[in-house]
Amino acid sequence: MTSWDIITPTSIGTGVAKTSLGTITKPEEVQSLIEFVPYYAPAGAVTAGESMLLETALESNSVNLLPKRIINPVIQAGLGATFATMIPMLEAWNCNTPLTAGATPQIQAFGQSQIANTVAPSMGVAFHWSNSRPTNPEVFYQKSDNETATGTAATTVSGGSFTINDGKMLKSVFGAVSSGTVTASSSILCSMQFNSNDFDNSQAIEVPIQPNSVGLAGLTSALNVKGSYYKNVNMGMKATATISTVLRVSEALPASGSFLGGVGYTKI
Repeated sequence: MTSWDIITPTSIGTGVAKTSLGTITKPEEVQSLIEFVPYYAPAGAVTAGESMLLETALESNSVNLLPKRIINPVIQAGLGATFATMIPMLEAWNCNTPLTAGATPQIQAFGQSQIANTVAPSMGVAFHWSNSRPTNPEVFYQKSDNETATGTAATTVSGGSFTINDGKMLKSVFGAVSSGTVTASSSILCSMQFNSNDFDNSQAIEVPIQPNSVGLAGLTSALNVKGSYYKNVNMGMKATATISTVLRVSEALPASGSFLGGVGYTKI
């Protein structure tokens, strides 16, 4: 038997501070957290040139589930007095976190903007529980702490890096690029590399970032349909692995934006 419950949306403010979204208590019968699903929206009209690049994280004082830090698909901003925005499709983040039947531990969710916005985003999180023990290894998520400027040239740009401790197998990679001031009839076309000397082999891990195009002048909109989240990577790695990200910009950009990446992995 499975069930769903939510932490209802709350504002994470206009700055870049880590903000508590609230706490959820595990039902007594539950023996695993299958997955979690962040959901979010701007509290008002998105400001021109201010895309929303948001992190969601889970923490607990009673469940050993760290780290669980992910990047949400970007709400891209347009330009001009009127433009359309799109909230991307929701993404479910697999966990397989084992939990103890009969106990009622609490899990806390946090939201954080990577870039300050004039209009505050609101964010909530849905939790998918199961009364059965997980049959697959628990998945953990780690990402770069800070975003990196894309620049405007069609070139490669070194991004943030992060270290994974006690990891065994890289299971997924994810990345996001938020646009700055957009220009009519321009596009975001790029890919992201995940590099490490601590992987089991030297084969490349480079994936496309969801492309994005901008409309004509008068309704200069940049609509982002979904995020860039790739599963079934299955790359072995050392117990301590430092991973660096690189953005390959395939077409010159009208203005610099921001990017960052992250990975999902197992410890067994």
